[in-house]
Amino acid sequence: MKFNIEKQPFLNALLEASKTIPIRTTLPILSCALIETKENKIEIKTTDLEQTIIVSCDAKIIEKGETAIPINKLIEITTALKSGTFDVFITENKEVEINNLNGSYKITSRDPEEFPEVPKTITAKKIEINSKHLLNIINNTGYAASKDDLKPALCGIYFNITTNKITTVSTDGHRLIKYSIKTKEKNKEESSIIIPIKFLNILKGIINKNETIEIQTGENHIEIKHNNVYLLSRIIKETFPDFNSVIPENNPICAKIKTEEVVDAVKRISIFSNKTTKQVQLHFSNDEIIVSAEDKETKASAKEHIECDHGGEEIVVRYNAQYLKEILLHLNSPETNIFLSSPQTAAVFKPCSQEAEEEKTALLMPLRTN
Repeated sequence: MKFNIEKQPFLNALLEASKTIPIRTTLPILSCALIETKENKIEIKTTDLEQTIIVSCDAKIIEKGETAIPINKLIEITTALKSGTFDVFITENKEVEINNLNGSYKITSRDPEEFPEVPKTITAKKIEINSKHLLNIINNTGYAASKDDLKPALCGIYFNITTNKITTVSTDGHRLIKYSIKTKEKNKEESSIIIPIKFLNILKGIINKNETIEIQTGENHIEIKHNNVYLLSRIIKETFPDFNSVIPENNPICAKIKTEEVVDAVKRISIFSNKTTKQVQLHFSNDEIIVSAEDKETKASAKEHIECDHGGEEIVVRYNAQYLKEILLHLNSPETNIFLSSPQTAAVFKPCSQEAEEEKTALLMPLRTN
């Protein structure tokens, strides 16, 4: 194998392909990119066995072939090279050699036969969605998806797709986000699917802000082709929690807060909270919230009073400060309604202002303390 390629496009393609590389793996081949020559281009393929990405890049092909190269080392070398073109080829000792006007650089490669095969897919359904809507879905729900591999159903975003509406939900067991959006694209078939958050985060980085995206789904896989990138992922084949039964509909206590004021206060007060629990306390009373925290280990404490529209029953609730901040910030509204029932039950957060085609609801479980 031998090809000549321009530095910057090659580096961009490597960086894109590196997004599926697992942080830790017992299979060294998964730390490699499979580079294969095609007509007037190369294809760079990486996988973590759940997601696969193939990025194509224009190149002058001198001799056909393929090889597997540790991608992080290749990115380091390519980044350090001067601008311009260089040759990449396989030596007689199966090493990868990079040559330019300034020098020669060698990397140990692996047998390309070790690289996992890309799963063969059969498209069953096509989902059309505007990229603006898809980005809104990822931004509004992705942060609450679980990172716990022992709960696979929660490691993605649940999509319920109807003719002109998409409802999405994510949860990590501590918080739940429900985001619905009306779409102009008319999907012919209704469907429900759990899409891994890693796939969606990669997709977020390659699509533009205003274009129609076509996502193809099969029985076990989801895939998309966009410009020079092909992205494939396994679907999460688990049962998603019954979120509609979890969201309380009639919490009797309501407080309207100024979002930015509360977020800023929680940021300050959480500095004094316990580093393990990150607990902050909200005391709703007489048209104000008292935000406080205490760390008995360090004897640190803090308290702030904030005005709010609350004329109901007095109530004290405790939350993880990070979860509370993230929910308030992602609701993206100057004012937020908080619906409460008791210190032990979930609170419902709804923005006071949002786009006409959107509907946002957030659920946050309180911290239970002795």
